[in-house]
Amino acid sequence: MTIAAGAAVLATVLGACASGDGAEQSQNISSALGDVTLAQSKSYAQLLRNEASSRLPEIILKEVSETTDVSVACEDESVDPEGLARSWSSTTSILITNSTAARVQSVSEDLIATFVDQGWTSTLEEESTDTLTIADLRNDSSLAWIQIATASKADGQVPSIVITARGACAMTEGPLSDEVVLLEGQDAATAG
Repeated sequence: MTIAAGAAVLATVLGACASGDGAEQSQNISSALGDVTLAQSKSYAQLLRNEASSRLPEIILKEVSETTDVSVACEDESVDPEGLARSWSSTTSILITNSTAARVQSVSEDLIATFVDQGWTSTLEEESTDTLTIADLRNDSSLAWIQIATASKADGQVPSIVITARGACAMTEGPLSDEVVLLEGQDAATAG
């Protein structure tokens, strides 16, 4: 099942089961998500994030200022109050060298183009401005999607490219379950 199809099924099922009791909701959500585990969602997200960041020319990179990995709820509390349906979000913030700052938007467009050339669809977010660009990239055959946000030097912003990849939704036992705690703990242990 593709992520787009999975998301459509998930939205339909979660909407339909929002009025059921907890056990019924859990069963309906689980059947909509298929066989993807949170560990797989994490893998897809991290691989896609790493692939995207590796496509940036090294000469423009000043430093990776932050990398975060965490599971996130696929739906808001009104639809999935226990946060059972979760996906992995993997983000890296890359500061751009001063000599490249003037072309940061162009560098980002080139990065986006590498995905579009491979069949990904790019959509510009409404929040985008002349100095801040947010593009969502999706591909029906991928179990993850990616967002690339680019801030130029204007208005006191630090020139940067933020790459966020989200894996497919997976059924869990909630945000405090052993699986989620273990997967999030692995990242904390390797970061330290």
